[in-house]
Amino acid sequence: MFSSFLSSYRALPPPFWVLVGATFVNRFGVFVIPFLTIFVTRNGNSAVHAGYCVAAYAAGGLGAAWLGGWLADRIGRNVTMGMAAIGGGACMLVMSQCVQWQTLAMVSFFTGLITESSHAPTSALIQDLVPLEHRMFAYAVQRFAVNLGWSFGPAVAGFLAERSFFWLFAVDGATSMFFGVMALRWLPPGNRTERSLAGWGRAWRSIRANRPFLALAGSCILVSWLFRQAFSAFPLHFERSGLPMHWCGVALALNGVIVCLLEIPLAAVTRGWPVRIMLALGYVTMGGSFLLITGAPAMPAFFVMISIFTVGEIMAFSRQQAYAASLAPDDMRGRYAGFLGFGWGTGAVLSGLCGMALFDADPTLAWMTNAGLGLAAAVLVVYGTGRAPSPAVVEQPAG
Repeated sequence: MFSSFLSSYRALPPPFWVLVGATFVNRFGVFVIPFLTIFVTRNGNSAVHAGYCVAAYAAGGLGAAWLGGWLADRIGRNVTMGMAAIGGGACMLVMSQCVQWQTLAMVSFFTGLITESSHAPTSALIQDLVPLEHRMFAYAVQRFAVNLGWSFGPAVAGFLAERSFFWLFAVDGATSMFFGVMALRWLPPGNRTERSLAGWGRAWRSIRANRPFLALAGSCILVSWLFRQAFSAFPLHFERSGLPMHWCGVALALNGVIVCLLEIPLAAVTRGWPVRIMLALGYVTMGGSFLLITGAPAMPAFFVMISIFTVGEIMAFSRQQAYAASLAPDDMRGRYAGFLGFGWGTGAVLSGLCGMALFDADPTLAWMTNAGLGLAAAVLVVYGTGRAPSPAVVEQPAG
């Protein structure tokens, strides 16, 4: 096990570690999105209006998936990431001055459009830099950096939110711009595709014939709903339960702590399990965890819920990126990642528009719906047609 870990560690090139370091700083500063619903409602808007703002951000993410995927293949990964991060940071500062939900929704849309366009080039750059047999380890390291930042960020944000929401936007914007400068200055452009081959038409014909990838993308729509609910309806339910807001930040930060502690060990223990089964177990666990906060739960229930939700996230997400990457042609990595991002964005839009309205009407029904969607996502990914890649391609190397 240790030799496999060491081999994968040595296979990761210096630019990858630059990306990991910049990612940590950027994710530490993701202060606004987890508290966006509270920011909107505290400005005198309703929970439904807050849902519109979350949905607007997600709608921007839909466009970002197409834009980021195309730009990543056409002009380079680092330039796309740099423009997205710097532009997104500026949008955060503008959003801090908005009050009416209509204005907040409009700015949220452009923030999502610009900020989220960095995901496809990030995923594609990892595929460019890291050999196939070590990509699962690389994605695990990147997720460790993301969640290490997430472990501290929301807890700090919770304390700041009790004093002034402006500082959430200011720190979020500053860390995004830092990431942008790092990307432009120290990251390589990665693989580029010839202009005549970089269009979405050619990529769509490939994706349409790739039935396992389509099944994965469909399941991601449903899981995205769940993931957004954990960071939109969950904080509102926490606040409406009369609990101190800084504890909500701690509960959200627990998600990152558990990932950092358990992802690599759990992946090592379950490395022999079929990939699709692991994805399905993760999806069911994530959805079912919401049933623990039905009614009027005490604070411990929220912490238990987020803990179980995170275990499901680890089971699914530790393999999802590498599984998707194994299904993508080499010259379409950015667009394949963008299409998967489009699936995530679609689920996020539906979660904001329908999930928040459902929560406002009946939280218990909202949590039951989440459990059902987790089960549906599991069925879809397990019974998606086509043969999955060898587990050796997508499983976590022992560490």
